[in-house]
Amino acid sequence: MNLINLRKKESHYLLLLSKIIAEEVTNANVIGPTVSDVKLSNDGSHLKVYLQFLSKEKKGLIAIENAKGFIRKKLAERINSRTVPQLHFFIDEVAIHAQNIEKILQKIKEEKK
Repeated sequence: MNLINLRKKESHYLLLLSKIIAEEVTNANVIGPTVSDVKLSNDGSHLKVYLQFLSKEKKGLIAIENAKGFIRKKLAERINSRTVPQLHFFIDEVAIHAQNIEKILQKIKEEKK
């Protein structure tokens, strides 16, 4: 699959999964889910989904993992493809690292004054 088609599919999956997870997954442990990024394998058979939660990240991730079949079924209903990729969920740690860097930079700024 060429790079342009891969990126188009990734953006399409991102929109669909964001809507499915935010609106249709009703587990109490899933608090404020946000799909921050998706990465599709070159053959289109696996999709890594990076999530952020407002709180209870680990419990939210476990709840999403348990709802994986439901999410995949809803995704299959909304795409025009013979195959639906296997879903793999991860907590997006980029925001956490960015906050830590921001705190360090803020301390440096305060020390200079």
